[in-house]
Amino acid sequence: MIIEEKDEPRVKFERPLNITVTSIDGTGCEKGHLIHISDYEALIELTGRAFESSEFFLLLTGFGNPVFRRCERSWTHGTQIGVKFKGTSIGINSEKELPKLTSREFI
Repeated sequence: MIIEEKDEPRVKFERPLNITVTSIDGTGCEKGHLIHISDYEALIELTGRAFESSEFFLLLTGFGNPVFRRCERSWTHGTQIGVKFKGTSIGINSEKELPKLTSREFI
């Protein structure tokens, strides 16, 4: 899939991370993979049936403490879903926000 370049940094995983998508009320969940992620959105692919909810929690549980984000579905194409995060950012700084370091600061 072609990923449109945007102003925000995006992390694409060579090997997609395992995720769980859970409905807001906790009544349903599906397994899937996190393909890429930015500060405000992500691309996920579900391994089971289509997930009908327009809002849900995205859970990352494959490493360390579980992490979750509240999401809103932007679009669906087959098993792939584009999601936007609701609420605060996850802490990925844009290149413009990063401090400029000189070569002396690396020594």
